[in-house]
Amino acid sequence: MRLFAAIELDPAIRERLVRVQQELGEFDRAIRWLSRDQMHLTIKFLGEVPDGDVPAVCDVLKEIAQETPAFDIDVRGLGCFPDRGGVRIVWAGLHEPSGALAECREHCEAMFAGLGFKQEHRGYAPHLTIGRVKESRRSAEIRRAIEERPDFAGGAQGVAEIVLFESYLKRAGAEYAPVCRCELAEEA
Repeated sequence: MRLFAAIELDPAIRERLVRVQQELGEFDRAIRWLSRDQMHLTIKFLGEVPDGDVPAVCDVLKEIAQETPAFDIDVRGLGCFPDRGGVRIVWAGLHEPSGALAECREHCEAMFAGLGFKQEHRGYAPHLTIGRVKESRRSAEIRRAIEERPDFAGGAQGVAEIVLFESYLKRAGAEYAPVCRCELAEEA
């Protein structure tokens, strides 16, 4: 199973993200937009996991969730990766001032490393990927259009669970199915 741990987004936030994609519709041929159902906040990508190891992965994620207090996120701002040169990713910003998200992510890295998963050492920049660029020759135009929307506000939501998803790669794009849901601890 191809697995990742993530936070689901409220429908209202997904709708605002779809609207900004539509506003950027002049780039539909250059950008493969994520569908509403593909939008989520990845905390840890695990990759291919043998079926027999999935219960242990769920147990570890439940332990992480029990040690993570519920928190709020605010989706705002748009940007591109990388910061310079050819654009590969169009994203929406994510703000979580309590630090619970960053701690959760660090805990995931450490706990899943204990199960033999590769640890990510790059800094964590929480964001929501909303599109992947197919035509880099339009990078300058795309970057300019994103910079013209500095006040994008996707909305705020409470986060009360982490979900382990299975990812099915299909011709039309990835589809996701929940494997287990793990409730976070009560707010601190």
